[in-house]
Amino acid sequence: MFKKRWKRVVLLLGLVIATTHLYLTLFAVQENAYVREGRRLDSYNIRSTASTQLANFSKVIPKVNRVVSMGTDNLIYKVNNVHAPKRNPTTSLSHVTEGVSIDNETSIYSLDPGVTLAASSRSVQILIVAYIRSGSSLTGDILQQDPNSFYVYEPLHFTEKMGSKVKRVQLLNGKLADIERKQFPRRAFTILSSYFDCDFSSLDFGTLVHGFQTFGNKTNEFIKCYVNQTGHKTPKRLAAQLCGVQLQEECQRSKFRIIKTIRVPMMYVEAYLQKYPNLKVIHLVRDPRAQVNSIDLLANTTKYNQGFARQKCRAMEGDYHFSEQYRTRYPGRIMRLYYEDLASNPIKTSRSLYDFTGMDFSSTVRDYITGITSTGRDGCAICSKRANSSEHVDKWRLKMTFPEVKLIDEQCQDVYEHYGFLPVRTEAELRNRNIPLRRSPIG
Repeated sequence: MFKKRWKRVVLLLGLVIATTHLYLTLFAVQENAYVREGRRLDSYNIRSTASTQLANFSKVIPKVNRVVSMGTDNLIYKVNNVHAPKRNPTTSLSHVTEGVSIDNETSIYSLDPGVTLAASSRSVQILIVAYIRSGSSLTGDILQQDPNSFYVYEPLHFTEKMGSKVKRVQLLNGKLADIERKQFPRRAFTILSSYFDCDFSSLDFGTLVHGFQTFGNKTNEFIKCYVNQTGHKTPKRLAAQLCGVQLQEECQRSKFRIIKTIRVPMMYVEAYLQKYPNLKVIHLVRDPRAQVNSIDLLANTTKYNQGFARQKCRAMEGDYHFSEQYRTRYPGRIMRLYYEDLASNPIKTSRSLYDFTGMDFSSTVRDYITGITSTGRDGCAICSKRANSSEHVDKWRLKMTFPEVKLIDEQCQDVYEHYGFLPVRTEAELRNRNIPLRRSPIG
């Protein structure tokens, strides 16, 4: 008798655990911990609308019978059957309008649409199109040193990684968005446009509170606010929305809105060039051999060399042709940047970057660049600081074997031809760092 009861208890417990796991899988997003310069960033768990959270919302949100979607017109919403014009929810949220969905599921705060449109017409959008291990973290960090900039680091990471696990995510405006892999280009356009427009209502929580946002000076302040709010028992969804108000205002006040991504190929960039007349595109390129070596060090293996080189060189080859077309169609708006130039001569190259984007290359910016390219350490996976960037730039020539380099040379012949990289003929040539392996820059 006792054994039968014990079996029932075990079965019941197993059922409870399975149900709980299913709930977490369907209604929760578990983000991994990330490490920035040796410091662990605790993971963020963004829950969907649970009953306890809705109960908390009801304490701070008035009952709403009807809501008009937020657009370019003045927002009017109906609270307790009384029409009310747009207003500031609190005195600390300047130029902010409040909207609440009809089911109390989501509280939306956005900037005054008039302010949004006016600020957007004066802003300059900057898109850094790069590749994995190409020096994009350094490039983005340099550009964000202009105090009038708003920098977003890899905003598509969450969508790309979760697209194979879940089909939909809930947005700040309460709607659902498809993030399956086949929907990635469309969703990517929405996310990048949301940051360029400083309208975060179409972002999902996983993207907004992603650990990578600690790499942006202003997005990091949002993460600090979010952690502080949730630490004081504010529901995670509400904390993200409240802190998002300040983030959105910071974005609106910034003339230069910068996005760094390794997840948008050049073939999709024309849509952004057409939508944003002030958009500047920086196409960041690095020697494929250096990229492969960096991947090897990160993954502690060389078994992916051939496949990685083929894949990345195909991507770089396609990007070359599209970028050449864009340079003709949109003169003055496409810049090809070689990481080797940035690392070898950071001040001169950074000044060119600032001139291209119209940003102010101040003495403060110059001193910062000098500091991050001559101090720090080389062991951090995604840091912008290097002990000596000019020494770091071609260290791969001493690390890789001659057969490994020849393998990449064979896979990337067309890329070498277009971007100006040179194959290695002998091992002695490989080890002699005084022999250049790139022709004079052609972009």
